[in-house]
Amino acid sequence: MTVEQSSLQQQQQQLSQRSKEDAALSQIKEVTGIEDVKVITEAISACCNQDGKYNIEDVVTMLVQDTSEYNVPANPTHNVSKDSCDPVPPLNKDKQKVIDLTNEKQHQQQAAADSYESEDIRKAIAASLQDSTGMLGGQVTREEQDISRVLEASLAETKPGTKRKRNDLWFVDPLNPYLRKREDWCPVGLKNVGNTCWFSALIQSLFHVNRFRHLLLNFQPRPGYDLGASNATETRSLRFTEELRNLFALMIGSYRKYVDPSKAVEILKEGFRSHTGVSDSQQDISEFQGKLLEWLEDAFKHSPSTVPESSGAACSKESKEPKNPMIELFYGDYSEIGNNKEDENVFLQFNLNVNGVRDVHESLEQETTGGSQASPDESTPAKEIWFNKLPPIMTFMLTRYDYNKQLQRSEKLHNKLEFPQVLFMDRYMHINKTETKKRREDSKKLREQLQTLQAKLDTFINYGSGRKRVPLQDVLQYALEFAESKRDCDDIMDNSSSNDVEMESPKPSTSTPESMAPVSINSTIAKCSPVSPMSSIKVPNPSPRNVSESELQVLQDCLCRWRTEVENEVRDLQENIGILETRINRMYSDAGMQKYPYHLHAVLVHEGQTASGHYWAYIFDLKKQRWLKFNDITVTESTWEELEKESVGGYHNSTAYCLIYIDKERAVMNEVEGDDLSPISQLPLHLRQLVNEDNTKFTKELEDWDREQAKKNAASAAAAASAASDTEVTVISKHKNSQSVSTQTQQQQSPLQHLQPLLPRKMKLSETHAQLSFQQTINAVTAAVEADIYTTKGPEAALLKAFEKEMQRLENLAQLIPKVLPREDPRLDHILVYLSANKAPTSVIHRVLLEQFSNLSILDRDVRAKKIRQEAIKHEEDIQKKLGESGNKEYVAWHERYHRFRCAVHHFNKGVKLYHQNCYKPAMNSLRNAYILNTDLMKSPLYEASGLNEELLRLYRRKCLLNLNILTAKEFENENDVTETLKLMHNDILSSIADLSQSKNPADTKAVESMRNQWCTVLGQDFDSKFSFFLYLFVKLFPPFI
Repeated sequence: MTVEQSSLQQQQQQLSQRSKEDAALSQIKEVTGIEDVKVITEAISACCNQDGKYNIEDVVTMLVQDTSEYNVPANPTHNVSKDSCDPVPPLNKDKQKVIDLTNEKQHQQQAAADSYESEDIRKAIAASLQDSTGMLGGQVTREEQDISRVLEASLAETKPGTKRKRNDLWFVDPLNPYLRKREDWCPVGLKNVGNTCWFSALIQSLFHVNRFRHLLLNFQPRPGYDLGASNATETRSLRFTEELRNLFALMIGSYRKYVDPSKAVEILKEGFRSHTGVSDSQQDISEFQGKLLEWLEDAFKHSPSTVPESSGAACSKESKEPKNPMIELFYGDYSEIGNNKEDENVFLQFNLNVNGVRDVHESLEQETTGGSQASPDESTPAKEIWFNKLPPIMTFMLTRYDYNKQLQRSEKLHNKLEFPQVLFMDRYMHINKTETKKRREDSKKLREQLQTLQAKLDTFINYGSGRKRVPLQDVLQYALEFAESKRDCDDIMDNSSSNDVEMESPKPSTSTPESMAPVSINSTIAKCSPVSPMSSIKVPNPSPRNVSESELQVLQDCLCRWRTEVENEVRDLQENIGILETRINRMYSDAGMQKYPYHLHAVLVHEGQTASGHYWAYIFDLKKQRWLKFNDITVTESTWEELEKESVGGYHNSTAYCLIYIDKERAVMNEVEGDDLSPISQLPLHLRQLVNEDNTKFTKELEDWDREQAKKNAASAAAAASAASDTEVTVISKHKNSQSVSTQTQQQQSPLQHLQPLLPRKMKLSETHAQLSFQQTINAVTAAVEADIYTTKGPEAALLKAFEKEMQRLENLAQLIPKVLPREDPRLDHILVYLSANKAPTSVIHRVLLEQFSNLSILDRDVRAKKIRQEAIKHEEDIQKKLGESGNKEYVAWHERYHRFRCAVHHFNKGVKLYHQNCYKPAMNSLRNAYILNTDLMKSPLYEASGLNEELLRLYRRKCLLNLNILTAKEFENENDVTETLKLMHNDILSSIADLSQSKNPADTKAVESMRNQWCTVLGQDFDSKFSFFLYLFVKLFPPFI
């Protein structure tokens, strides 16, 4: 019997272990999207410790090749439950993220803000959302563009392993042409026509070098050149050059926000297809640049134009033959010295290693001195590289890929590499070879001295023989503090235990009257036992039991002297280290080594891994002296700080892949005056005609849209008037631009007349709230369309199935709210989560969920999805009739309540952000708005999850008001004109103090008293009589003490 039980237990343990392994395997597959069990098993083996255990996070990090310490998902709400993930497989999600042109989450929330917020609030929400987006950055989109793209992607990629075919729709333009209209001659974006972000990033970088742009736009083939008689390669080069010219012309003068580069891309892909047989793969920037310039070089061979010789670093050898402008602009040459010979090499791009180096100069030093060459034979001298000629446009490719022998595949290196905005190349020039070698020797000696001093300093900073090290001066200070400390009741303790101290009578205790008589050691210990109240217990500090005055004096003298010696020596070491670092950093900062300045023109950033990813570019605008971010169709103004954050590396999986530096004297031409006012006028005639024709076509599209919208608005108004005359609560319009009812209809004595002002607002809110979660709705519709139930039982059954699954998912999220707050808030992602958490009526919940399906008019583009939407409209209308007048009022009220909740969250987030930026006045305004909205939401005790955490909101209001009060008091004391300060005191401080004074929280009461005392102190100072009078009146307005 014992044997059987033991065997049964072993089987149960084996089954349990196997179940855990299967669960871990499924979790890793779901997170990474990798289905190959062999690859996952190898990663698990690599992450196992000596006990055979491993951490799933380590395995996932290795598989996705993400070296960042924290990997925050794009949607934190879905992180709480694996069951709540979308039906689309994670692998397809990742793929979609790479090629995505827009950020759905950000702009659905932005659409909600645009509906009801003022201009200031819209700007604040946009800034807040920009800080919280993924590393792809902010995008520009609207309803039709988002829904079209996600619907197409979801229907095409629902099943695992499906892949987008070549002719599949990649990106759907917004139906509203005004969303595609260029504003204020902002730089034009490029449409992603299928894994072509690499094309957009590099083309934008080259387009904004005005010398290259001028050469290309004014290119003309040699007169009499027969295109038909040339070979296929020459024909393709000329075709591509012509299409690139057309593209550049549209980028200059188009009325569109972004243009379509399909023709140029298709010709370029022919070149890759001829070599690899693949045309739609993700291309490498370096490969693309090489092919592009190769074709342009071939095309310019047939151009009559020539380029004169350039002075400076441009040339090292003279030639009387005409120069190819592409070669002159991009190609340089260097000498490679080694093995007693010197070779001349021409380069287009110069590769830089990122592993084990701190910045570009260290990487260049390593590459040019042979430090990166791994030679097994140490006797073989490393080859040196010295530049003879530098091109006007210098391209550095950062080597960010390495082969992982353990996983047997390449992986991306996210190592941090800093790069300057101005790069001086003098130290790498052949003409400075002798001087550079001398300075390198000096620098080497200084670095050796620096290393010695740093090692010596480390012995002081990290002192100790064990694993835990601390600064030596702290050790001495702690020892001195210990020697000088005194024990509690040490006189009583000395009476009983010390023989070298004169005996004295027990001293009376100052704590209790019962201790007036002499006591023994035991009784003393009893008095100090934990029977005393908690408030009277004082934890004593460690102290020596016996130390004489002479011993203490010796210790104080020695420890103080030693600590002073250590502090002086550490200070000297730090000063000498600083001097050495300054000398090393200024080794090449003299005028003789700053004759070849190269300015950073563009940074091409790659986010992702080796096999997939997304490119975008940061380009410096010379005219306006600013950085611009070019992310496919989106062009936004940026900062150097943002550029560094997304491209330096070391923190995220977005890193700089290519750096483009330019010599301003040779790469930048003087602009013709008036280019900004009339950019098209500088184009050649046939390109000007091309741009004008495209602009005429787009203008007609805008006019057609205006006429169509006018018809829709008139129809909507007529429908609304008809609905009001029939005294029925009906859906006025399913369109975004629904209008209010006419004045004549409003004058009719309808029983529902008092609801008329609410109907447009209700529809607007319902549409807005539906857009917040439209992607989840699209996923639900996609799953219903692809399921067998649609084929067997029809669209109504498919709708009910999707309805049930979505309801169950949202109810599960609502149950998780207490567990994840305040770290995450699922209520912000879906209105149904908010309604479920607050126990809204079932009829309201069902109607709102049906709205998620019925409001998506874009579903009509698919026949099966259209039928599901029609069924949703029918069911919604039935529920609406059953609700009646009171039910519809309650339905509107719940939409209003959710809207106020989102506004409260927005104001709170804005206030907290401003508070941490020390902008206390605007932070106080935002926090007060959040408090007012939240107080209104929390009035009813029925809604437990109606608003924000009141304690957290109260804490930030109190801290912000205290800081604002301190700042205002200082301004009042220091400024001569206190007019604005007085306004601030009355309008902001007093109103907020009034709120705090009504609070029953002791911390709020204490804060009010603290602020009153501070102003009373200011009042006691000498001021002008007028100021003193104003201050006196201000203090009197404080609420009385409670």
